[in-house]
Amino acid sequence: MAHADEVAGRQSSGNAGRVLVVDDAPELRRALRRVLIQEGFEVTVAERGSIAIALVKQSDFELIVSDVRMPDMDGIELLRLVHEFDQDLPVLLISGDPDLPTALKAVEFGAFEYVQKPVDFEKLRISAARAVELRRRRVAAQEAADSYRSGERERPTKAFHREIKTGTLLAGRYRIGKMIGQGGMGTVYDAVREDLGNMRVAIKVLHDTFSSNRQLLARFRREAETVALLSHPNIVRVIDFHDDGAEAAFLVMEWLEGQSLGQALQQQGPLSSARTVFIAYQVLAALSAAHRANVVHRDLKPDNIFLTTMSGLGDIVKLLDFGIAKLLTSTGSQKLTETGMVLGTPPYMAPEHARGAEVDLRSDIYAVGCVMYEALTARAPFVAENYNALLFAIQAGCPVPLEDRRPDLDPELARIIRTAMAVKPEERFQSAQELADTLHPWLQSGAIGAPQSSPLAFAPTLLPPSSDALERKG
Repeated sequence: MAHADEVAGRQSSGNAGRVLVVDDAPELRRALRRVLIQEGFEVTVAERGSIAIALVKQSDFELIVSDVRMPDMDGIELLRLVHEFDQDLPVLLISGDPDLPTALKAVEFGAFEYVQKPVDFEKLRISAARAVELRRRRVAAQEAADSYRSGERERPTKAFHREIKTGTLLAGRYRIGKMIGQGGMGTVYDAVREDLGNMRVAIKVLHDTFSSNRQLLARFRREAETVALLSHPNIVRVIDFHDDGAEAAFLVMEWLEGQSLGQALQQQGPLSSARTVFIAYQVLAALSAAHRANVVHRDLKPDNIFLTTMSGLGDIVKLLDFGIAKLLTSTGSQKLTETGMVLGTPPYMAPEHARGAEVDLRSDIYAVGCVMYEALTARAPFVAENYNALLFAIQAGCPVPLEDRRPDLDPELARIIRTAMAVKPEERFQSAQELADTLHPWLQSGAIGAPQSSPLAFAPTLLPPSSDALERKG
């Protein structure tokens, strides 16, 4: 049963959020409860993981704060079980003696944050507010998606848009900073949320030229809904979406420190087999989650693979830009693009995509092969003088062999990448999981690991092998 002090927590609460604190140490448990109550959170406490699981099934919490090391069930197992029940419920883990395998397991199972002791209570308050805000936005996104699909709501027919300048305040709370990137549909800005401790965020604003195009607005909204509902540690988090017709439509994403894979290749040149496999494995974990939700990314490329750091660990992948993702349904694809329209980045398009035919998840598998090829060589697999010549080269499917550009490469790894890039979809790996299973031995081998300067040299896998793969090994 929960302790008596959880009742006090409820009685002292505001509406900042409903939080479950899990810790077997009474002093820290009371300190966490006290700090969160002061911020207006409704707090329930439990001294064991098994009690916490029972409470989660009975109550509608918006955040769990848990110690990692507990006697009956550690925080990682609690995280795993909670996300089996509710994959969008944020879990913030606290550890006094963090180690690499535990930190990576926290990433694997989708921890919202991994905090070290002694706890910085000011940062904890900010993180808790961010987590609850994210939870509420996801719930709102799901409700909005259901509402729009059922036809209960309609967009305003008239919208007014203005240029976004540094210092502009959007939606009464987001202060725009410098521009950090541009894409086909929108511009991304550095920004802070002023009503939430100046939390740093990235804001993607739809280009002014697209503001009156209902089809592109629908696609922009779909990107927000898609990413918000794809809760996975290797997919960028969407925090907010705004489209009231009075100002430019925009979506708000978590702020990431680091660089894209494309930038890493420009600065460092070809990557080792170790880093390439580790990065690709995380991309496949993200794609596997997207494909389970019937979402095909369609624009996978080095610039959309962001490499960040978590708890001192580098090369943690965040997959970006679902702006032209396709939602597969039982009756085909969701029609938010015109028939025959080719959307995407040509050097990474699968042959069927390049010729405007229907695409499925195997098109993403092809793109993973292209990204691995480029990561190992710092060159795109296909280069041509013009767009039409490039599409012809893709259809022919004969890039310079990897072994010619990387003589040191394991021939079996080169064969795997060739298979991923097969011209015919039926000749490729048929799922992200299948390709991940095939790469799995490299992650377990001492010959494959991140550079020695990185702790990821001994990293465990982020995507467990399928039961079929385990049976094949047996």
